[in-house]
Amino acid sequence: MIFWNIDWTEIFHLVFLRHLESKLAKNLYALKGGCNLRFFFKSIRYSEDIDFDVKTVAIETLRAKVSKILRSPPFEQTLRSHDIEISHLSESKQTGTTQRWKLGLRVRGSTIALPTKIEFSRRKMEGKIVFEPVDPDLIRSYHLYPVMTNHYDLETAFRQKIDALILRTGLQTRDIFDLKLLLERGADLKLISPYISKKIDLAIERIDECHFSDFKGQVVAYLAFDYQNYYDSPKIWQSIQYTLINSLKTLKK
Repeated sequence: MIFWNIDWTEIFHLVFLRHLESKLAKNLYALKGGCNLRFFFKSIRYSEDIDFDVKTVAIETLRAKVSKILRSPPFEQTLRSHDIEISHLSESKQTGTTQRWKLGLRVRGSTIALPTKIEFSRRKMEGKIVFEPVDPDLIRSYHLYPVMTNHYDLETAFRQKIDALILRTGLQTRDIFDLKLLLERGADLKLISPYISKKIDLAIERIDECHFSDFKGQVVAYLAFDYQNYYDSPKIWQSIQYTLINSLKTLKK
């Protein structure tokens, strides 16, 4: 959710990442999804939520660590320095497969609570994981301290997005937009091919099923402001579909 051309939710995510890095061993978790693409691959799409894969850590241990971060005075003070406060917090799901915190963020001068979620999934951390700093240009734009975290590399993120595209109950055009971005950032299809070759036909079918009206509501509304007019076009959406489908077809040859 974007106010005054600043994404307050994104600031919250980055501050959380910085505190998490000091509380949880980096080999135990990896950033994934939209925040991974935004923080490391210069995606122009904002993400409302922040998602991780995690392993080994006991449910109650992770629950205690995350909840302690969110309620700690240093964390709250950093948020206040950016005119943000947590208006409500719930540990909405704490199971052996998923641990989730739902929050509302209130920005000074606004009465609207911005919703966000922090989610940890307990699954195999497959693929290549890299420990490195978040995009320094992004960090500087928010006047934050540098942030280091574990995250999935380009090719692994592409594989994860293909799986999301074909396995979600409902189609999400953000998966298609993100796959196109990963191609533009240099994802090596030759490295990816062995893992997705049997999924290509279904992926192409799902890409072809998506409509511009879905793209407009699911993606365009969450793009950086300067890009919204450009992408608010059926022709641009069709071009994204066409490019991605043709790229996937090359893997079948």
